[in-house]
Amino acid sequence: MNQRNHRLSELIYREIGSIILTEMRDPRFKDLTITGVKLNDDLSYAKVYFTIPDHMKIKETAKALNHAQGFFRSKVGERIDVKYIPQIKFFFDESQQNADKIEQIFREIHSEKLNS
Repeated sequence: MNQRNHRLSELIYREIGSIILTEMRDPRFKDLTITGVKLNDDLSYAKVYFTIPDHMKIKETAKALNHAQGFFRSKVGERIDVKYIPQIKFFFDESQQNADKIEQIFREIHSEKLNS
């Protein structure tokens, strides 16, 4: 990732987090955390990753976020000074779930070793 890409990703990350905290009143976003932003090479498309504690509401939250993507894009455009604001798409960040699964497997293995 080049320096410009990294800088713009960080700006978008901070601004979307700030928008969710200060301007969004939707209760589905109450416990939402933005975990990262990845831009494609030409900076025209941003994948914004999020996580929420209630994994039963992932699809509902992703749908609500993507429905509001125009709002987020316009607000980000007002807050940062770049010529072109990338298209924004939200995705659930599965890395924490995967880490939890791996940790559980390690606990099971450790427990089996202690019992044998």
